Amino acid sequence: MDCRYYNGEKKPPEGTDSLMWGYEEAWVNMVMNNNPTPQKCIDYYTKKHNLPDLLPYEEDGTPLGIKAILWNRLDHWSYFPADGETFKSWYQEHYVNNTKTHRQLLNQ
Repeated sequence: MDCRYYNGEKKPPEGTDSLMWGYEEAWVNMVMNNNPTPQKCIDYYTKKHNLPDLLPYEEDGTPLGIKAILWNRLDHWSYFPADGETFKSWYQEHYVNNTKTHRQLLNQ
């Protein structure tokens, strides 16, 4: 799985960033239920900010859908809308933050 925090649990494990866990859980549930929201977020942030080039999958292993949902949440909770560099910095500091995806951990 390409999540960093959520791994199918019913609640966040002790010591896990529960906010990021919740965003990943929501993304997984939306994808599993064919909810169009992740694709709408991908389309929006790809068109507006070229998200795939800003944070390529090959660099960090995080699916584009998770990145788009995170950007959507940053836009929602921020006083000012995020631009590409603001999101990239926030993403690295608050989401990636020296973590690996579950897939990366399995392939070590």
